[in-house]
Amino acid sequence: MGIEMLPQLRGRLMATGGGFETWLQYVDGFELRHFCGFELLDDERGAMCLEQYQRRLVEAAVAQGFGVINEGLHYRASRDWGNLIGYSSRALEDINIRGVEFYREIAREYHTAETPMIVGGAIGPRGDAYQRGEVIDAASAEDYHSEQIQTLKKAGADMITAMTFSSVEEAIGISRAARAADIPIVISFFVQRGGLLSGGQTMQQAIEMIDAATDAAPVYYMINCTHPTEFAPALTSGDWVSRLGGFMPNAVAMETLALCKLGHLEDGDPEELGHQMAQLAQRFPHINVWGGCCGTDGRHIGKIAHKVGQIRCV
Repeated sequence: MGIEMLPQLRGRLMATGGGFETWLQYVDGFELRHFCGFELLDDERGAMCLEQYQRRLVEAAVAQGFGVINEGLHYRASRDWGNLIGYSSRALEDINIRGVEFYREIAREYHTAETPMIVGGAIGPRGDAYQRGEVIDAASAEDYHSEQIQTLKKAGADMITAMTFSSVEEAIGISRAARAADIPIVISFFVQRGGLLSGGQTMQQAIEMIDAATDAAPVYYMINCTHPTEFAPALTSGDWVSRLGGFMPNAVAMETLALCKLGHLEDGDPEELGHQMAQLAQRFPHINVWGGCCGTDGRHIGKIAHKVGQIRCV
């Protein structure tokens, strides 16, 4: 699917979800090694729970007239994370391909002209998004991420979403890798409290730096894995906000690393989160992608889609 065919770029409101790992750990009771949710495809009950989670999300979105970007389980299905849990390069390639097929089967079932379904490949950073360690340069990032991008492209993914990226250099590298593979890419930032990236850049600075270094390769930018009350300071005025295309907030305002280690699910108030996202829809009427991250599920997506849809007159 070319850039011009992505429904969110043609004015269609789309829902999406990420951070399902918290739900699978604390509700379904799985132990995810190194947060690698993709290996649940190799577990009969795990695959069933993944499907149930995604169907709840899709049905909540469709009920409000939204399409869906189906993605998420590829987040840590890259070489370094796969090696940590014993996946060979062949096994990792296979599970990336099967992940696209998993989402494609669901997409076929729910796709209509009014509620289009597309399949994305969500890719996480090479290191831990929430603990700043060694920062790789753009060339190393391009080389590393190109392997997974090429596999997802071969499998038929419609787009790539680079989720929870906080390094400008790594975002530049993965953007170049996607451009070389001729597949649309979205860069979704994880920002600290106060709205800054881990390197200290503002959202505006990061977007301008990436666009300048890649000839504006990302089709748009997003924010994910942060609560609206935490990322609001990043949303300063200026022409740069026209490059924003979506928000995927956590269910609650809490430091993300702590949220992942609580031992129980913090799912907040779906009604309140929907209201907060509707306020953003009023501020940014050009944004078409509305989703959720850690702690969210179909309930949150349903409330967000309902509230945003009221603003956008779906």
